[in-house]
Amino acid sequence: MDEFKKKLLNLIIVRLVLVSLVLGFAIFTLSQQVSALEFEFLQPFILAVYALSVVYILLWKYTDRLRLIYNLQFFFDLILISLLIFISGGINSLYTPFYVLIIVYASLLKHREGGIIALTLSITSYSGIVHLGYLGWVPGGAEIGSYPLIVYRISLNTLGFMGVAMLGIYLSERLQSARQELGTAKVVHQTIVDSIRDGLITLDLEGRITSCNRTGEEICGYSLQELLLKPISELLSESVLESILQSDFESNERALHIECWSRTKTGEPRFVGLSCSPLFSHDHQQTGYILSVQDLTEIKKREEEVQLQEKMAAIGQLAAGLAHEIRNPLGSLWGSIQVLQSELHLSDEKARLFKIIIGECKRLNKIVGDFLVYAGPRSTQLKRIDLLSLVQETVDLFKNSPEFHGRHSIEIHPSPEPLRCLADSDQFRQVVWNIIQNGVRAMPSGGKLCIQLRQMNSRALLSFTDDGIGMSSKEEKELFQPFLSGFKNGSGLGMAIVYEIIQQHHGKIEIRSQRNAGTVIDISLPLEH
Repeated sequence: MDEFKKKLLNLIIVRLVLVSLVLGFAIFTLSQQVSALEFEFLQPFILAVYALSVVYILLWKYTDRLRLIYNLQFFFDLILISLLIFISGGINSLYTPFYVLIIVYASLLKHREGGIIALTLSITSYSGIVHLGYLGWVPGGAEIGSYPLIVYRISLNTLGFMGVAMLGIYLSERLQSARQELGTAKVVHQTIVDSIRDGLITLDLEGRITSCNRTGEEICGYSLQELLLKPISELLSESVLESILQSDFESNERALHIECWSRTKTGEPRFVGLSCSPLFSHDHQQTGYILSVQDLTEIKKREEEVQLQEKMAAIGQLAAGLAHEIRNPLGSLWGSIQVLQSELHLSDEKARLFKIIIGECKRLNKIVGDFLVYAGPRSTQLKRIDLLSLVQETVDLFKNSPEFHGRHSIEIHPSPEPLRCLADSDQFRQVVWNIIQNGVRAMPSGGKLCIQLRQMNSRALLSFTDDGIGMSSKEEKELFQPFLSGFKNGSGLGMAIVYEIIQQHHGKIEIRSQRNAGTVIDISLPLEH
């Protein structure tokens, strides 16, 4: 329908131009050779054509009744041309070829149906005018001659009309068939491109986006309309565009490969891999570039997790032996100091110093103990647990700890359906406790910690959300590394132990945090089948 509407507008404009040229030429050059009646009719005829064209354009713009516009234009054109031929002498009229124009545009717009109707009505109108002229009712009709001559002239014009109609119908149907084949090929091509699970983006020679498939839209987070003619540097960094424009593809047959971070429309970070090659036209002239884009975000996260696990494993192996070596002399030192304290008569100042030493020994012993728990082998006793009950019990216990104050609140939002997993209940209580403890510590002035439980596919999800001080991106990356605590008097082992337990239970843990905007910790565990 959009194509027909476009054709209809072109017809209105073209017919207006043709009528203006032909009849304008007739008025200014043949004014002495035409009859007074014909000359007087030409001016209102042109005015009528212009007035009707304005009506057609208004209807075209403000209504969707395209068939009505075409029918009005067709029948009014037929009536006006028939009147013009009638006034200008009938069989001797110079304007008979105007019927050909009606047949042509009817064939192009309405194909076989339009061509046959236009041919039939044109022959009928022309034959009727000629017969009226033979009867003397048309100006100039008396000079026609014998009736056989009339039949000959009508037959000759009829053959011409039929030839034009057949040619117009043939060209129209060929054009329609070619357009359908092209449309089918375009649909197949677009379907293939959209079915590719890599993003395909084409650029012009200046690095502006000219096309993008569906996967490319999903990776970039923008629609094709939002991407068109925008430089690729608005999605990626300026250095990527410079690398593409400055690459010498002639001397290097391999595609240019780039990996970089980008952000979607919503600000979500994406790690993408790009393969760039030159784009050539059919005559082997470079017209731009084609990018194959892959979303490597999940792969990048897995690589970082593997690196973290390897790093933590190496630290654990190195420090576990060191912790054992520290713990043995530490125990001897602690015991010796306690013996001395009990046997010596110390002043208040020295007694206070001994108390500090013993307190620090206790703290150091606790740190070493925690680290041995983290680094040592952990026996897991899996059994069926109800997550809501376990979380509720742990929260109740924590509310009785000295770290919980009246300015803090903990809310639990349970899942509509029960969430049951196979897990070590003691270890998972430690996970919940450590996360709650960190969330409360992150809110020194008070605040609310929300725990949401829900089910997604075959996994149970626990989300811990606080409105505390949050973390920087660097602190977020270092959260699971041992001995890197963001709190005063913290050992830096709590979240490292959480990470190890979650990994041992085939779960996943993700952190989303911003400085002064709180932290969200998401844990997913497989549900019991």
